[in-house]
Parts: sequence; structure tokens; C-alpha cells
Amino acid sequence: MQIIQGIREKTDTAVLYYSAGGKDSIVLLDMLAGIFDKVICYYMYLIPDLDHVQPYIRWAERRYKNVEVRQIKHFQRDYYDSCGFFREPNSAIKPRKIGEIEQAVRDETGISYGFSGMKGVDGYMKRMRLKRFAKTGYVTEKGMVYPLALWTNKEVLHYINQRNLIKPFVYDANAISQGFTIDLKTLLLMKNKYPNDYARILDEFPYCEKLIFDYEKEQNKSAGKS
Repeated sequence: MQIIQGIREKTDTAVLYYSAGGKDSIVLLDMLAGIFDKVICYYMYLIPDLDHVQPYIRWAERRYKNVEVRQIKHFQRDYYDSCGFFREPNSAIKPRKIGEIEQAVRDETGISYGFSGMKGVDGYMKRMRLKRFAKTGYVTEKGMVYPLALWTNKEVLHYINQRNLIKPFVYDANAISQGFTIDLKTLLLMKNKYPNDYARILDEFPYCEKLIFDYEKEQNKSAGKS
């Protein structure tokens, strides 16, 4: 809260990179909405308008009257399209870097600071990156702010329960860090519970159906042996 308050003294508007369903984003949004006059959330999507994401976008704008959610294409999607990740490659696409996304958001909003729910416990690379900013209060030279850097997942979930916030979306119960991606567990979840989203995924990444094909083939083989 000291980190957040320090930024509030410099601006009345917060920019949050909002994962729409991620526990860290849910917590950080609640903190920011109670302090800033306005919070602009940027949801970076791999595939726009997925059914299972919409409740989190609607919840954010309904619960907090000072919150606006904007949607932009995730920079990772550029790499997927360019190199041909589960789809035909398109060499004409020049992948954007995360720094370019952040600069574009700064240009659009006029706000120098951007909040992220990144935590050190979410993986070695994130932990090493955040460690570099410990001396500056987890605020980078370019204005990225990481208030939850030292939080644990247990603390995040406790905050959600205490504040009666929306429950996070769980793609993989065993994953260290949650988030929508194109992998077998996500595809199985979408196919079983969100068939419209599953169809959208196959439209955008048609070759990923091979993951399901191989999985079902192995399941049938195992069933045959038993």
C-alpha cells in the first residue's frame, strides 16, 4: 500500500495491466480502485471476446464505478502469428515487444505509471526480474510498478476471501502462475465447459487440435489395454 500511495501522490489515475480472471489482478484492482480517482485496466488478449473472460471484465466495471477496461492484443500473439504457433506462419507480422506495448499505453493515456500484479513466487525469471527493482521500491525507471512483488499466493487468496471478491479463473490447478494459454489442459477445459471458446481457439489456432487428438488417442489406447 505504501508503493501504491507513493504513485497516487503523483497521479490521480492508475493504469493496470489486468489479466481478467487472474488472482493477482483481482487483488491489485481492488487496492487501486479504493485509492485512485480512476483506474484504466488494459486486458491483453490472445483471442478477443472469449466467453469465460467476459464475466471478469463486467465484474470489474460493475463493482468499481471508477474503473474502465480497455482491450488490446497481447504482444505474444504477434509471435504466435509470425512464427506459426499452431497455425500457418505470417512473416509479414513484426512482433511487438512488451516495452512497445507499455509505451503505446503511456502515449494513449498520458499516464507515466503502469501497475502489474507480478510476484516473485510465480517463477524464477519473475523473481530475478523483480529483485532488480527492490532498491527502487519495485518501481522501474520506465514507470512499471509491482506492489505485490513480495506477496505469496496464500496471501493473495486470503485477501480475495476477506474482501469477498470474485473468485479467480483456474486453468490448471497445479500451475505456479495462472493465465490463458494454448496448451492441452486449457483446451480440455474449454472443450468440456466452454465449447464456444473452444471453437474460437480452433478457428485462431487450427493445428492445436492435434493436442486433443493425441490425448484422446492415448486415452483410448489405455482403455483398450484395461
